[in-house]
Amino acid sequence: MKIKFVLLLAILLMAEVHAASVSFLWGNNFREDLGYEKEKLTMTIEHFALWELGTVFYYYDITEPFSKNNGDSSQFFGGIAPTVSLSKLTGRDWSWKFIRDISLRAELENGSGSGNNSFRNYFYGLQYDLAVPGFDFFSLNTVLRDNPQSRGVGLQIGGFWQMTWEYGPWRRFKFTGFFATSPWDGDQDPEDTFFAKRGRYLTTQPQFLYDLGNGLWGKPNRVEVGIEYAYFINRYQLKDKDEQSAQVMAKFTF
Repeated sequence: MKIKFVLLLAILLMAEVHAASVSFLWGNNFREDLGYEKEKLTMTIEHFALWELGTVFYYYDITEPFSKNNGDSSQFFGGIAPTVSLSKLTGRDWSWKFIRDISLRAELENGSGSGNNSFRNYFYGLQYDLAVPGFDFFSLNTVLRDNPQSRGVGLQIGGFWQMTWEYGPWRRFKFTGFFATSPWDGDQDPEDTFFAKRGRYLTTQPQFLYDLGNGLWGKPNRVEVGIEYAYFINRYQLKDKDEQSAQVMAKFTF
């Protein structure tokens, strides 16, 4: 595990910084049986960078970052995901029709789970950068999901996207987000009925943002406000723990 962490850290240090942001999200329709209150504030830190052979993305969520309560309502969740472009690695063109490139993808994910137990997941697989009309970028990935505390591995399908509309300085909007799902058997013990349907789950958090900073100062992608819709089926792979909430959001990019 130490070797994997050192490799990920080395890639991050070699990367050329592209964008770092801090977001604040507030919603009041969350489950009260997953370790936090129905109403919660989340601070999200994100960092995206380019390096010689690909990209690296780092994210970190902190629930109730300013709360004086040190109980379960204060949680964390984050990860780091480097990619290695096969085109850059091999020197040959891996594009095909609407596929712009194929990359090797790895991810280390860590969090406090439902507020009672910490967890760690590893992901290994491929990422497909697609040419989709109207989108700034659209990527899919197929990865193996490996939880060291459970036997076996599961298959996860994920994706992320961004679309931008601009009609002058005061009318610039962005639609972005991600999803991750495992519709097949996951890495949970099939004899353990505590987990939902042997690991099946869906997580998606689309965002619709208005570029306020572009209108005020003529600097796009600096200050954005809008809404994020968080939708979960079997959150944390827990049986029948579906959840959905619309959150107001403010994002600051540096």
